[in-house]
Amino acid sequence: GAVLSARALLRPQPQTPRRLVDWEDVRRIAVSRSGEVGRGAGINAEALEAAYTEMAARVAPLLFEVCQVPLTAYPRFIALDRKGFIDANLGMVQRLLAPVERIRASVPESLATGMSRRVLDRYVGELFGLMARRVLGQYDPVLALEDVPGATRQASALYLVEPNIAGIERDLHLSGTDLRPWLILHELTHAWQFEVHPWLGEHLESVMRGLMLDALSADGQTLLPSNQMVRRLPDTVRSQVQTIRHVQAVMSVLEGYSNFVMHRAGRNAIRGSDRLEAAMQQRRRQRGPIERLVLTITGLEMKMRQYEVGEHFAVGVVDRAGLSTLNRVWESSEMMPTLDELRHPERWLKRVA
Repeated sequence: GAVLSARALLRPQPQTPRRLVDWEDVRRIAVSRSGEVGRGAGINAEALEAAYTEMAARVAPLLFEVCQVPLTAYPRFIALDRKGFIDANLGMVQRLLAPVERIRASVPESLATGMSRRVLDRYVGELFGLMARRVLGQYDPVLALEDVPGATRQASALYLVEPNIAGIERDLHLSGTDLRPWLILHELTHAWQFEVHPWLGEHLESVMRGLMLDALSADGQTLLPSNQMVRRLPDTVRSQVQTIRHVQAVMSVLEGYSNFVMHRAGRNAIRGSDRLEAAMQQRRRQRGPIERLVLTITGLEMKMRQYEVGEHFAVGVVDRAGLSTLNRVWESSEMMPTLDELRHPERWLKRVA
């Protein structure tokens, strides 16, 4: 019975679609979980974006205090509702997964792959729905894992998710503060990181491309035969763990440095900056056990830890060696700290001395 069941599950079904994810289903799930279903006419994007533009022009010069290199050009800010946030992030993920989707098309469809896709659809949809309720701002550096011949490179973008900002402004009693300029300062720092240092996006693309290539044949278009995959499994796992740890370290620097800029450069120029910092800490502490469990399962708890770990590193380096030394992390990928060095800044200082 087990053998027959396994054969039925794994029997190829060539007439059915062979996609990694059903993006329409993911969007439907995400929107249903975003808390925005059936809500009025949404936001006045044109008026909000005009206000964001003025705020960005006012706070962009503040970056120089920490970054020491001016940000002379950056993408315009786009106001999103939660559905807009979901659509923007679906676009990002589809762009990154395009090579994987192409390889997936070469794998025969079966009941088992169909079941796994439905589970993945539900997981990704729930994750995007949760993010749509929590994320306040975002920078999209437009990373891609393959070059499409003749295609124009999409421009990077800056987003603010207005319903979420308005929600915490109301719930945490932050009217009378410069909440939006404060958030804009954080996202502009991400723009500075990528726009002023082109190697950063290229490096992340290369690293993520390497994660895929571990399982590909020499032609780069098809999966390795299963026997070769098994032989290479220990080396592949070891390589991928090291790569993922490196990506985690880079992301911690990106987020922690942006928080460091937001707190240090904004402390005198942002109205109510002390209240804003205290309110965000209160928001983190007030998570219930169910929310903490969900954040842990989805990996968002690890993402939020990146802000704390990265800012701890930035403060530790500046206290010991000054801003100019901290800003050496933007020289090259080799200057990025490891996860161990993030927790022990003195080890990074010793290495780069």
